[in-house]
Amino acid sequence: MQRERNMKKLLIISNGDIHINQSDVADFGITAVENLTLAQFQTRNDFNDCIVMKGLIETSDFMRRILEINKSLGGGFISHCGVFKRDNFSPVILTDAALNIEPTLQDKQGITKNSIMLARRIGLSANPIVNFLTPSSKIDKKIKSSLDAEELEKFVADTFPGVKATHNALDVCFSDSAKVKNIDDALRPDILICDNIDQANSLYKSMTIFGGFMVAGFIVGNENLTPVILTSRSDSKESKLWSVKLVSNPSL
Repeated sequence: MQRERNMKKLLIISNGDIHINQSDVADFGITAVENLTLAQFQTRNDFNDCIVMKGLIETSDFMRRILEINKSLGGGFISHCGVFKRDNFSPVILTDAALNIEPTLQDKQGITKNSIMLARRIGLSANPIVNFLTPSSKIDKKIKSSLDAEELEKFVADTFPGVKATHNALDVCFSDSAKVKNIDDALRPDILICDNIDQANSLYKSMTIFGGFMVAGFIVGNENLTPVILTSRSDSKESKLWSVKLVSNPSL
């Protein structure tokens, strides 16, 4: 999600109908909905005042074109963030479930930065709590995610004063496991940073399928890039519409 603009048109890139019409998004200030096939999207260059949304196409095909557009606009580091919400559960950002496959430590710094900026933009928190998902709350020199978490916590402390960063397993973040395991400094995170796309994508799907969460999905990181919505083809219409709403009115 990029800086606030006057977006009026929703471009849906899809090889099938996802059943979103202008009447569905009129309350978000969208005055037109245009459906493009992947082939049409690949040759289009004018995205002024547009929000681009992935429909019924492969993420890899969609992102190939997005990466081309991003490169033409300076090539800033971009990543995917999912914003999950459910009744009686404070929203949480999960990243990166769609774009960066096996991120390096430097990539994870970019992923972390992008997610913090998104949390601030949508009003989740000015100083969000970031958790780097690891199997253990102790640093284990044999586990890459653990070693990376140690360095990433230093990165957050140096780059984002006021933002707290931790490394814990998922159960410690969202259940009473911290008490059972005697982890006194466990914090309920606003942002979950995954080690790789396998971990993130599995958690993304688990939260929507088993957890009943609604999710808004975005490509973030380059403010010159037109706003890009990326949700799973199997995500609900409500999730897709919430994504449009958050782009048009970035407030939870």
